[in-house]
Amino acid sequence: MTIGNTLFAALASRSFSRLQSDIGSLQERISAGTQDPRPSTDLARSIRLSAAVEQRAALDRFAANATTAADRLAHADLTLSDVSTYTRELKDIVLQMGNASLTDEGRAGLRIEAEALRDALLSAANRTDGLGQGLFSGYGTEAAFVEKGGKVVFAGNDGQTVAQLSESMRLPTGLGGSEVFMSVRTAGGVRSLFDIADDLVAALTPPISRASVSASANDSATLSIAAVRGEATLRFTLSGPLGSAGIEQVLPGSVEDAINAASSLTGISASADGTGALLLTARGGIEVSGFSRSDETPAVLASFTDAAGTVKPLAAERFHASKLTVALDDAVSHMAEQRARAGSLAATVDRQKETITARQTRMAQAVAGLEDLDVAAAVTRLQSLLLTQEAAQQTYVKIANRSLFDYLR
Repeated sequence: MTIGNTLFAALASRSFSRLQSDIGSLQERISAGTQDPRPSTDLARSIRLSAAVEQRAALDRFAANATTAADRLAHADLTLSDVSTYTRELKDIVLQMGNASLTDEGRAGLRIEAEALRDALLSAANRTDGLGQGLFSGYGTEAAFVEKGGKVVFAGNDGQTVAQLSESMRLPTGLGGSEVFMSVRTAGGVRSLFDIADDLVAALTPPISRASVSASANDSATLSIAAVRGEATLRFTLSGPLGSAGIEQVLPGSVEDAINAASSLTGISASADGTGALLLTARGGIEVSGFSRSDETPAVLASFTDAAGTVKPLAAERFHASKLTVALDDAVSHMAEQRARAGSLAATVDRQKETITARQTRMAQAVAGLEDLDVAAAVTRLQSLLLTQEAAQQTYVKIANRSLFDYLR
């Protein structure tokens, strides 16, 4: 095959361009300090680098999730701390309420404090995290708790926000509002923290503040049962010369019949006195106590009049200072338990953040080992390419300058 000057020049030009491209690419790699990312240069290294970069991105997502979870749990812990403080302050009010020397004015002042604390509880229950998501509303976007019919009800849901903190770890980032605020275990059953606060406010408000939880008389007394709207079950304890019995009657219904049905146990009989009240008679002492009604309306449930004409309004036993103290003790213990749960979750997040940070460090080292350029070797290679380029150019010039006459000499 004969090579003419034109073909020789074209081949040399392509060779010089390829050489110049290699030099330029190597200079860029040296400037950036990284190796050539193209798979064609080193397929095995490229595969390992791709996997490492993907793992590093996943760790970055886990770290971001952990930061968000820690922030949310910090907000929850602060809120639970405030709620615990409010609950203890409500208990202090109950202790003051039990003071026999407390005046009506003092009781009114305590009621104002109790109302303010109850409102503070509601406000705390509806707090949000740094992203505006309700701390206790589950997946809901609206307020977790709302007032309906004078009572606070849970308007959120039982969904639980979680954070992916590793390939296999999904951790809750908060507590359920229903469990925190609506599930206080008391001697009277599971109750809402708001209901307990409402009971305290009611206990400080007339006419309940002037009512008793029990009354007694000798031989005879009059018992008037408060009317109900709709239907409700009335319960109380009746004690007489023969003993005690629990009276239960669905209202509106005949409490007289219920009392007489237990007459063999109590020694007390009842009869209507023509005014809607019941005349209780016995050969000895008569006592009523432990009133409750299924609708839990904060109202006077009955009135008791002894033979001397002394009238005692009777309220549900749960409004008594001793019962409120026990209920708030249960509430304080409940909130301590909830704070412990939140603290445990926060501690787990902190430990996982440390683990993620350690993994990120190791992964950064692995990526650096695959990406970073061996500068000394690259510079040596660059010098070799530059010498090759210079030698090739000089050779081309010498050959290109020769003519046919030079070969014929």
